[in-house]
Amino acid sequence: THQSRYRQFIVHCQEVNQKETTLEGARNTILKQTMIVKNLARNLKLLNNAIVSKTAARSFSSSEKGYLSKIYDKHSITKSQKRITMAERIFRFAEMRANDPRWYGPGRIGREFRPRHAMLTMHLWFLQKRLINDTIDNHSSLLIQEEVFEIFWDDVQNRIREQGLAEMTVSKHLNDVQQYTFTHLTHYDHTFSEYANDPKKRYEELCGLVWMHVMLREENFCSDQVERIAMYIDAQYNNIMHELPEEYWREGRFAWVDLPDFSKMYGNDGHKLKEKPVNPEDVLPIGWNKALTNAGVPYYWNPDLVKAQWKRPAGL
Repeated sequence: THQSRYRQFIVHCQEVNQKETTLEGARNTILKQTMIVKNLARNLKLLNNAIVSKTAARSFSSSEKGYLSKIYDKHSITKSQKRITMAERIFRFAEMRANDPRWYGPGRIGREFRPRHAMLTMHLWFLQKRLINDTIDNHSSLLIQEEVFEIFWDDVQNRIREQGLAEMTVSKHLNDVQQYTFTHLTHYDHTFSEYANDPKKRYEELCGLVWMHVMLREENFCSDQVERIAMYIDAQYNNIMHELPEEYWREGRFAWVDLPDFSKMYGNDGHKLKEKPVNPEDVLPIGWNKALTNAGVPYYWNPDLVKAQWKRPAGL
């Protein structure tokens, strides 16, 4: 009996030992697999870090700037000075063309606040559209756009005060101007995006926009005049967006296409219109410029003579 129990005990010990050996082998296998997984995870992490670093380096040098780079662009003194200079150049360039006396003489556009403002809005739209579509440094371009509109709204307030309106009403009038200005800009955006591949329909829409925003829905408008301005808008858009070299754009070296030829225009009845001369009040002697103080008071300055004065300079 004792021998039988001893044999059973020996068999049992062998079975237990065999099971422990099997468990030890399984544990070693698991440990090996765990190490393999850890090594694989570490290698994947290193690979991912390398990819992220490479992507970050690429994005830093492209238009998709990082957070720190954007902060630097916005608050750096050097960057701010360049941005303000570029914004001033863009605004003055648009203002110069919008104030060309030929619009309001031979072009027969009204000399009042609204038509003049519509011409300035139109030319600013061309340039801000180029800023929005900048694919090289979009963030800096958007900051320049903000500066341009700050200059624009300051100029609007000065022109509102020039009308002699009460100071308490300036903010209300500014809100009104901003509303129809944004409507004007939105209409151009829609026309050139919706009918980008349909020149005929785009031309018809532009004629409607000229009548609405420049002619102020005048009933007795001249269709020949409206059509010429619409063709100018289409040509100007192509000039600024597609013809102006990127190098010149970065340097602030712009060029407008020529104004429409307003000679030999015909009325809606088919009769030739009498040509209108340039209004002498819209012409200054060479080298002289008109500007407004924050109170809306006009003054005149000449950079060549390094001179500024309140009195309108005489002569042509």
